[in-house]
Amino acid sequence: MQTFNNSIKEVDKLNIFKKNNNLNILSLYNSIKNYEKNFYKKNADFTIEKQHPIIEELKNTIINKIISTKDGAKIDAWDINPHKSKKYIVFCEGISSEKSNILLQRTYLKFIEEGWGILAFDYRGRGKSKGEFNQKSAITDLKTIYDYLKSKDIHSTDIGIIGHSMGSAVAANFCAKHKTAFTILINPFSKASDMAKEIAQKAKLPQIVNKIIQNLPSWLIPLQNKFNNEAVIKKIKAPILILHTQEDNVIPVKLARKLYSKTINNSNATYKELPGNDHEINDEKINYCIEFIKKQVYKTQNK
Repeated sequence: MQTFNNSIKEVDKLNIFKKNNNLNILSLYNSIKNYEKNFYKKNADFTIEKQHPIIEELKNTIINKIISTKDGAKIDAWDINPHKSKKYIVFCEGISSEKSNILLQRTYLKFIEEGWGILAFDYRGRGKSKGEFNQKSAITDLKTIYDYLKSKDIHSTDIGIIGHSMGSAVAANFCAKHKTAFTILINPFSKASDMAKEIAQKAKLPQIVNKIIQNLPSWLIPLQNKFNNEAVIKKIKAPILILHTQEDNVIPVKLARKLYSKTINNSNATYKELPGNDHEINDEKINYCIEFIKKQVYKTQNK
């Protein structure tokens, strides 16, 4: 499995900042943009190269769909609904994942056993979906999946969205504008500029560059994919679960706490920290999500 830290090491090899002998504001900004572009590309390339076989339990249950977006992209998706359920969960994968990831497949299975249909998809530029990934295109891809389900007579309040890691940002930005059954954010971050500062501390950057990035206001960090989850989470109306591990060494728990602080006036928001350092989706997280859906979502819908 490609890891977040491996991606940083691979981009470090490009020496993007060290090649800049004449450091000035313009060259620093261009280097940050170049670093971001290569960071996303390294992760996207991995999802294209490393796809997994279907696990035994899901064989003969997956309907492979190629769904076209309004701007002409082709999204590769799995419609998994062996029980002909009228309620679905859509999964928004993390930065180095694609829909056939074994951990994700086992996650789909757990929710199917609870009576949900699953719609798993790859953002364009990842897995088998063609195109180039960016924040705007990822949200468009999710909207396309959402519209596909609605075309199957699945009501918007029977569509739950789960986002993991970077996928939590895609989920939050989408759910702020669209009606859903619930929004679950697993090991999320507050905004991309906060993550840029975390990456800068781990990357092999010149000390002066790291110092500048740490002291730049968020709005001055020139990222193409800004993913400001703090700004959008306030607009989500459906029940929200923010779930994080306390010792996560990819996305620090402090960023999840920061994000949750923006929901303080939202009685539909739930925050839970679990022990451990596992950034990936695991059984404990899945079980908590299922418990949340049963206790919070159904309760809200039955009021």
